[in-house]
Amino acid sequence: MKNILFIFIKKCFFIVFICFLVCFFSYSSSLEKLNGIAIIIGDEIILDSEIRNNDEKESLCHTNGNINDFIIKKLILFHAKKDESIQISDQELEYMSQVFLSEIKNKYINQEQFLIQLKDKEFLKKLNENIKNQQYIEKFYKKITDDVEVTPEEIKYFFTQKKNQIPFTPKKMCISYIILYPKLSNIDKKKIIDFLNQIKKEILYFDNDFSTKAILFSEDDSSALQGGLIKGMKIKNLPEQFQHSISFLKEGEISEPFETNLGFHLIKLENKNKDEIDFRQILIKPKYSKYELYKAKSFAKLFRKRISNHKINLDKIPDLLNHNEIVDVIVQNKIWIEENQLSKNMKKVLLSLKKGKITNPYKEIINGKEAFVMIKLLDDIPSKPYSLEENYTTLKNLLTSIKKKEKIKNWAKDILKKTYYVKINC
Repeated sequence: MKNILFIFIKKCFFIVFICFLVCFFSYSSSLEKLNGIAIIIGDEIILDSEIRNNDEKESLCHTNGNINDFIIKKLILFHAKKDESIQISDQELEYMSQVFLSEIKNKYINQEQFLIQLKDKEFLKKLNENIKNQQYIEKFYKKITDDVEVTPEEIKYFFTQKKNQIPFTPKKMCISYIILYPKLSNIDKKKIIDFLNQIKKEILYFDNDFSTKAILFSEDDSSALQGGLIKGMKIKNLPEQFQHSISFLKEGEISEPFETNLGFHLIKLENKNKDEIDFRQILIKPKYSKYELYKAKSFAKLFRKRISNHKINLDKIPDLLNHNEIVDVIVQNKIWIEENQLSKNMKKVLLSLKKGKITNPYKEIINGKEAFVMIKLLDDIPSKPYSLEENYTTLKNLLTSIKKKEKIKNWAKDILKKTYYVKINC
């Protein structure tokens, strides 16, 4: 009983305090508004810094009966935290944190700066808080909308009456393409191998931790932030060079540096169980010199000219280039691909390409490595509106998503009437 009374008094005090602030700052226009606070929802304070631009602030301050998505998100968060049925496990939080850190790791040119940031307790605390809030929002959204269903009649009505909302199928293209990777000089290869050998030396002789070195130096985005750990990998699925290096290792041992088509590796065998292994790796991807890139591009231009003049057949290219010293080549013939699966650069070069023609060589980043690509357009199927017969599932998912958003908006309008809400810095 005392606890309930204490919570009630605390809430009353908070409301009286906010009302006092609102009245006080409304009383005199000559006084500055409460510094940095834009809106309060329940006991969630929304700062000006959280509002990205003036247009968003305008829609927040003048809703005209419509509730801004930002406010809906904050309402969901406020009520999700009070819902005892919604729990965020430490395992979920750790997994989502690792995913997010993998994404931001590439933004740091200096990897040592990233490691320093990783040790910043305030940074990690804020990161965990933001990720936890996002998990609350997603779970509460699912809880509210989980019972949303659509009937075949609704889908048919939507398809016949809401033509302006019907999506289009992506354009499909049949292409052949050539990827030319520059070859590293022996000098550059030696530099990377020497670097990995130095890391191995520091681990063995100076008692450095392999996982820390992986976080700092590995360029494998999927494993670096787990200390380079890759678990449950089938040995038969590994490249031949990988299998060869692992065959000489005992658990706990570190390999010599070796090269695959992904780059240069240093691996530590953690566990071996019949045909599966757990290992840690440090991957260094090759960085080509301007001269190596220039040679590869010149080589690609020459090949394009010969292909265009029908002196070389695409099917024969791998055989012709097996033993050259300038590029490694990969050729894919006659594959169908949807436009939304293309990279930004691919879309750009294919935009004005006519059937039967081949693009000029252009640079792409593939598997983290620079390469030159040429594409030949063989055929295409234009984009068209989805049909009820062929794309029923897609239309059902689209309508379900629309209904879920409508349900959330209606929930927000209703719950806002029962939630403490005040606009201060508007």
